[in-house]
Amino acid sequence: MNNIHAVIFDMDGLLMDSEGLGVEGIRESARLQGVEIPAEIVRRCIGITAKASSDLYHTFWPHLDTDRLFRDFLSIMHEKALRGEIPLKKGAMPLLQYLQAAGIPAAVASSSRMETIRTYLDSVQVTGFFRELISASGIPSKPAPDVFLLAAERLGVKPAECLVLEDSYNGVKAGRAAGMQVCMVPDQLPYTEELSPFVDHVLPDLNAVMELMKK
Repeated sequence: MNNIHAVIFDMDGLLMDSEGLGVEGIRESARLQGVEIPAEIVRRCIGITAKASSDLYHTFWPHLDTDRLFRDFLSIMHEKALRGEIPLKKGAMPLLQYLQAAGIPAAVASSSRMETIRTYLDSVQVTGFFRELISASGIPSKPAPDVFLLAAERLGVKPAECLVLEDSYNGVKAGRAAGMQVCMVPDQLPYTEELSPFVDHVLPDLNAVMELMKK
């Protein structure tokens, strides 16, 4: 892919194998308030904002303290990362090593807080592979393109020359809105034909992304 001059990674569910753990983390956090949230409800919140997630939970459990829920969730996931319990996704390290050797800059553009991004990446010792780390905190979240456009600006690369790697529906929509090439690597959410306007490639893992990059 000679026309790709930078690769922008989502973090949760794409780079880090954290989405499944995150679903259980939310459920564990809810149990601290005596609430049992089905996994399928939690999965509906993947890739959406905290407010949208809060609104969804309140439709089922109006008295759930979602501020506490999210604080407890962040604490649970932070501890998991510090214990080394959140691994990289399959093919992540070979892809990062390939990009580094090829001189193709990489960035992380995530809806997570910067503290969380750094904790996760440091826990698996890959922070040094990324030229830029971008958090959507304080700017419009995906599906708005802002976080990806900011990543391209900081990398000094035109949006059309960036490849976005995403696993969420809002993520691929944000990548397309940014005018970038978009590759979906599904995790908790499956690819559907409704996503075809937003996706250039659908691949099973990051090893396949590396093979695509070599072409």
